[in-house]
Amino acid sequence: MTITDQAQKKITEVLDGDGYLGISVEGGGCSGYKIKLSPSGTLPEDATMITENIFSDGDSINLLGDAVMDWEADPFRPTFKFVPPTGAHSCGCGSSFAF
Repeated sequence: MTITDQAQKKITEVLDGDGYLGISVEGGGCSGYKIKLSPSGTLPEDATMITENIFSDGDSINLLGDAVMDWEADPFRPTFKFVPPTGAHSCGCGSSFAF
């Protein structure tokens, strides 16, 4: 998984040196899988580090593959945006994906 510089900067700003951000893949959404972001004060035993303060679990990191997480600083709707991994397609709302 790739975290863009803009997304990393926003996560570091929000965490403010306290804790980590977990990224996991769960069943659900319009297309079959959805990405869940979870702040955490500690690292789980099965954590796979993506950056110095972002982690995932082994199953999720395999599903995420070459997905990209970016930050869109839209003044009306700032949000993290995900580009699904190669071979996957996103639903119309952009919040879930399927292979």
